Amino acid sequence: MRKRPPQRAKRPCLVGSCKEYASNGGYCDKHQDKIKKKDRERGTAHQRGYGAEWNKQRDQFLNENPLCADCGKRGYIVPATVVDHIVPHKGNEVLFWDQTNWQPLCESCHNRKTATEDKGGWLYQRSTVKANRDSVNEFQVGQVVITATDYIRDALDCDDKEQFTITEIDGKTIQVTNGLEGGRYHHSHFKVVPV
Repeated sequence: MRKRPPQRAKRPCLVGSCKEYASNGGYCDKHQDKIKKKDRERGTAHQRGYGAEWNKQRDQFLNENPLCADCGKRGYIVPATVVDHIVPHKGNEVLFWDQTNWQPLCESCHNRKTATEDKGGWLYQRSTVKANRDSVNEFQVGQVVITATDYIRDALDCDDKEQFTITEIDGKTIQVTNGLEGGRYHHSHFKVVPV
């Protein structure tokens, strides 16, 4: 009997309320449009500052610093192909052009750093609002709420007018549903429907 190689574990879809497994890019088949949405929100390379002037400065920097800094720390000699921002600039022009914040990296070191440190980059059009951990939860079960942050709109794949009903409360966490989508989230991502 021939042994089969071990199978990679299935990963859940990145949409918090989805129960399906990811098929491509971290999303299930139903939520594949999220990938295109994130790409649109991120903006073009030019919108993020990587235009002709950047290319000129980048080439000059790589000519002066031809070896990957991370590989060099591990004793390897590998050509650098990417100019990395040590502290992610996230749209800050001063930090973007500050050459003391640049380092030469090979593509694999840069991809590893981006994936672990700044989780794939930043959004060109808007920043993420985090939950207010110190806020007081004054919601009641059965109350109708709408989303208050971009984070939760992305998680629930909705707009700022879609209404959700609170079905359960556990401390600062509320369970919401609109009949199709829902999940458990920090209460500060929601607000009461205006009268």
